[in-house]
Amino acid sequence: MHYHPPIPHAHRLPMTPPDSNAPRGQDGPPTRADAQRQRILDAAQRCFIAHGFHAAPVSAIAAEAGISQGLMYRYFENKRAMILALIERQLDADQRSIGQAPASQDLVDGLLEGYQHWARGEALGSRDTAIASVALYAEITAEAQRDPVVATVLRRHDKLTTASVHEWLRQHDVARGRAIDEAALEQRTLLLRVMVEGLAMRAVRDPDLPANVVRELLAHAISRVLGD
Repeated sequence: MHYHPPIPHAHRLPMTPPDSNAPRGQDGPPTRADAQRQRILDAAQRCFIAHGFHAAPVSAIAAEAGISQGLMYRYFENKRAMILALIERQLDADQRSIGQAPASQDLVDGLLEGYQHWARGEALGSRDTAIASVALYAEITAEAQRDPVVATVLRRHDKLTTASVHEWLRQHDVARGRAIDEAALEQRTLLLRVMVEGLAMRAVRDPDLPANVVRELLAHAISRVLGD
């Protein structure tokens, strides 16, 4: 499910402290260090989802990754560095999803499928969505309330994602020969973001909504988002 396009590389902001990462291959294929870093992030993500950010000890993350704590500290200084890197990885996923935003009906179907996964407490299989896991989304959001560094990085990411959604909708209108209304684009962008984020939270609190009810609601909302 790709409900927003990625951020152009030229607009990317640094999301993790330089001393929290091992050297990374910038232009070539992934290096062994890149693979190890992703392995640690995958383990951290699973631990944060299962136990929460503060309840997941570094030792558990290292064990989940199958490495020693000492080796893990070569890549990430602490758990904060991991959560910042997870935010950065999401921004990378946004970038990779350029041009993959689906048509109206596919978008409705994708969001409905997302609701059903979230309602069952499942993570979406793809990283190319900002809310692959409601639990992780909630953990990062909650940590941003407590940690101003995480809050700053998360808000930068959020602004970049909002800008990309705005541009995607602009191109949608241009392709249909519509006059560009900036105020309306801003409202439609916000509507899409609020709808997706609200749907994820609603799936946790109200997991038994009938599929036809959710589909009808989404169809009306997406029609307004796309200006159809």
